[in-house]
Amino acid sequence: MITPTSFDTIAGRLHLPTTTRSHLGVVIVPPHGLEALAAAKTLRLLGERLAAAGHAALRFDLPGTGDSLGDDAQPDRIKTWTSAVIAAAAHLTAVAGVGGIAVVGLRFGALLAHQAAPRIANLAGLILLDPVSQGALYGRELAMTARVVAEGSGLDPDQTATADGIVGGGLFTSRDTIAAMRPLRLSLTSTTPTLVLHRPGARDIAALMAEAPSSNNITAEAASGFERIGLSPTVAETPHAVLARTVAFIDALPRPAAQSVTAAPVARIGDDSMREEALVFGPDHRLFGVLCQPARVSGPSPVLIMVNAGRNPHTGWARSSVTLARRLAAHGIASLRFDLGGIGEGIDRPDARDHLDELLYSDAQDAECRAAIDLVCARGLGPVTVLGACSGAYLALRAAAQDARVAGAVLVNLQRFIWRAGETVTAAIANNYPITTHYVGKLADPSAWKKALTGERKLAPLLKVLLGRAGRRLLPSKAALSDSERARAMMRELTGRGTRIDFVFAEDDNGLIELANHFGPRGRDLVGRPSVHFHFLTDCDHDLTPPAARERLFELVVTAMHAGPKTAADSPADARTDESLVA
Repeated sequence: MITPTSFDTIAGRLHLPTTTRSHLGVVIVPPHGLEALAAAKTLRLLGERLAAAGHAALRFDLPGTGDSLGDDAQPDRIKTWTSAVIAAAAHLTAVAGVGGIAVVGLRFGALLAHQAAPRIANLAGLILLDPVSQGALYGRELAMTARVVAEGSGLDPDQTATADGIVGGGLFTSRDTIAAMRPLRLSLTSTTPTLVLHRPGARDIAALMAEAPSSNNITAEAASGFERIGLSPTVAETPHAVLARTVAFIDALPRPAAQSVTAAPVARIGDDSMREEALVFGPDHRLFGVLCQPARVSGPSPVLIMVNAGRNPHTGWARSSVTLARRLAAHGIASLRFDLGGIGEGIDRPDARDHLDELLYSDAQDAECRAAIDLVCARGLGPVTVLGACSGAYLALRAAAQDARVAGAVLVNLQRFIWRAGETVTAAIANNYPITTHYVGKLADPSAWKKALTGERKLAPLLKVLLGRAGRRLLPSKAALSDSERARAMMRELTGRGTRIDFVFAEDDNGLIELANHFGPRGRDLVGRPSVHFHFLTDCDHDLTPPAARERLFELVVTAMHAGPKTAADSPADARTDESLVA
């Protein structure tokens, strides 16, 4: 079980042993940027394994990232992040009564751990996982990765580099931060027991080991699986062998004497406009959430529940859920961003493997969404609106249909109204191509022809998908007709109840095909119903990465929540298709 905590303006999660205690504490330092998002579950599982072995562990979000206060545009990030590692060690010592601290860092977090280690008084061990060896090289890697991610999302890679810094997957790293990274360099000389787990064939680590004096304190080993963490939380895989080796190394460290506990965990942070409380709840206390409320409350607040998109943690792609929650608080709207079981901080369901085919589009998640609704209603918050993107939109729609306490749902790039029997998430992702009109528009694009003719873009899978779409439209199967009837029945129920439904789609998103299959092009059959609203956004991707797209989402959420539900008795003038353009 996770125990939420905070220190200064930093959000953290404790894993405390329940039986045997080693009196060793382990501070886990996350990587930077998109890698931190993708590694969230891996590091949570590491914390669980450490606690099971008797070690108290603390994971935390670096200042300006995750649930911590601030943002990456603030000055002195490297100095601040290094100080945060030292503060985390002091906090863990105080709340867990440990006599020694081991520090584990992943990727850039390993370099930060290395920087902070000499200033941790009770340091017992250092574990560097797939470490960044030179800050200068990492800065260049950030720039290249940002371009690759942008191009993969259909965005302009040239927009990732600005005069102020680099934007990778919507996450900003300032020029000042990149400049402060450059002098950082790993040095494998230590009087503290140190384990370095690196990718096979890592020449930089081999060179550093060759430079290091002979020492029994440093162990460097090749380990596989780091590459499977990647940059996408949805398809990331946990390197279990790496976790096992890390725990084994810490198990072998000398056991210090216990210290007295001098502080209790507190899990609240805030500023002038909002206050946040991290908590665990739901079935077997498996769910993790952050309740964000306006700092000054004069009465019940409307509340937005944010559901995971794919396997993105509760902080959201590009930290979008955190930003949205805090902006809404300034407008008098409370929110709960939470992790479902097996996603981010959500403890895995006992009956589900750690695989996206069993973690997404599961009927078991209905009860988890109800638990989130129960929580906010028990706090006296409401009316309730549920927001979800992609697979989260599917769950938000189901929550609205199943629970009359839900007054509205904001559905971003909904991919399925009905999950089809026998379909897997893996196959759905493999066939996730933009709508057909997207490719018609590419016919006049020379760069698109160049990619096709050179083999950079494979045409056979695309043609198979497009022909399949055409066939299903012309000759729909009995199953497809049944799915459409179920989707229509669900929408009749919701509109009859007056539940406000806001559909939000990127202009070429694959979800528009599903919408057309059930309700005609661009939801034609739903237009005119007073509680249904459509918003089509241009110049954005499936994740709404561009800031302008996220700004538009914020605006329409505020509008939807202040407008309240609509019924058939209300004026039909409120029903509209919003062809909003996002520059």
